[in-house]
Amino acid sequence: MRSLKNLKLLSEPVKSPDYYRKIIKIFTSDESSVVKASIKALDKIFCHLISNGSLCEEGPQLEPEADKKVREWSRERYQEFQDRLFKLISAEQISLQELSLVHLMHLFQAEGQHPLPKLPQGKEHMFPLDLLEKLMLHMLSLEKEATPVLTRFQEFMEYEDILFHLLRVLGKILKDKTNVDEKFLKNLIHILEHITLHNSPPKEEEKTKLFCSNKKHFKWNYGQAKKYFSTIWQQLLKHPLTPSLYKRVLVILPDKVLPHLEKPLLLTDFLMESYRIGGAVSILALHGVFLLMQSHNLEYPDFYTKLYALLEPGVLFVKYRSRFFYLLDLFMTSTHIPEYIAAAFAKRLARLALIAPANIVILLLHFVGNLMIRHRGLARLMHHPENQKDVSDDPYVMKETDLNSCKAIESSLWEIKTLQSHALPEIANTAKFIDRDLPKLEWDVSQDLETTLEDLLEKELKRKYPTDDIPINFEKPTKFACVKHEKLSTYFDL
Repeated sequence: MRSLKNLKLLSEPVKSPDYYRKIIKIFTSDESSVVKASIKALDKIFCHLISNGSLCEEGPQLEPEADKKVREWSRERYQEFQDRLFKLISAEQISLQELSLVHLMHLFQAEGQHPLPKLPQGKEHMFPLDLLEKLMLHMLSLEKEATPVLTRFQEFMEYEDILFHLLRVLGKILKDKTNVDEKFLKNLIHILEHITLHNSPPKEEEKTKLFCSNKKHFKWNYGQAKKYFSTIWQQLLKHPLTPSLYKRVLVILPDKVLPHLEKPLLLTDFLMESYRIGGAVSILALHGVFLLMQSHNLEYPDFYTKLYALLEPGVLFVKYRSRFFYLLDLFMTSTHIPEYIAAAFAKRLARLALIAPANIVILLLHFVGNLMIRHRGLARLMHHPENQKDVSDDPYVMKETDLNSCKAIESSLWEIKTLQSHALPEIANTAKFIDRDLPKLEWDVSQDLETTLEDLLEKELKRKYPTDDIPINFEKPTKFACVKHEKLSTYFDL
């Protein structure tokens, strides 16, 4: 086995092809430290050869035969070095994976600045698309844990020329590759989750970040980037997704994808189908469907009926609960929503508040209060109607899916009155808003979205109570003795 003694060779100056042979032999070592050192040495060598034109596909017109053979031999060694780096991207050691990626990007940068193929007449620059495509194919096909190396690649996606051509390459790969497995899709979605497109040029004070191009040769083209981006998503959504990947896609669609698609309405079927599935998937599809309705004139008359159907006890315990109630507040902001719809939502939320965990009750109470502020006609729900003497007389039909037939507008919010007797003072006090005039300003429900039971407990522990007024006995004692009429006092006297 080769040892670290061979690394002394790496500090020697480059004198002859024999030097390359020795380095390449060291590169095949099984010792991690030897491999890392040889990667750095070979990177310097080949970046130097690229910059001085020694690795170009074609040499000078009158190139001596000996020089031509050296150039061809050097190109073969360069290809071997690249192949070895691609192989090491899937190494078991994370540090070796990242090192291989970084030095591949060094070569990528060198090729971008000093193209190896002969440039067409009049062209001064050529982006190394083939190398980028090969890199993406290797990274997307990683079968082991790919998160570290994919995460490291994110720092290169900040460069505009890399990001632009990455979109182009990913679209091409998805078009050409018909059979993809779960790992491939998982790695692809990891990359897409961290892509941020911008539709305007950087401000004057912000410098354009380019990796291997210059401003003369590259200018960000948002229109073309949208085309590449749209191709990626059209091809991706043709493949079946596992439940976890399905949810990850739905999470990023509203903010990171829909605004940058050429034809967002092409995702209508996907989002509608997701919205009908129910549970967490429907919750995640909500935002996308709403954006299509709001910004792209999608007609979906049953939107609020489906939204109302999601207000089941299970929604209080799902992983995406905070996201759901944030979106629900957004959807119910409009004052043009018919009063019977607002009443149905207020009543259903009030009913859920009776069975909700303590940390969610305040959110639900504030939500109902905001609906009443937006729709002043709901004030009729603040008190029991004359013909409703008991909760059993409540005309509201919880199981009715038709918002107009559930009779919420004929009911009252006795649930909130009931919560005034809650064991936690904070909840009991919050529920008293129904006995007062409604405020002009809405409650900020965003502050209640992440409230936990620990938060409520901490508040109660910090609360100061007037200890003199707290009764600790039924009868005021006259001496240190047992309570009157207790049998214990018959047998003991203190």
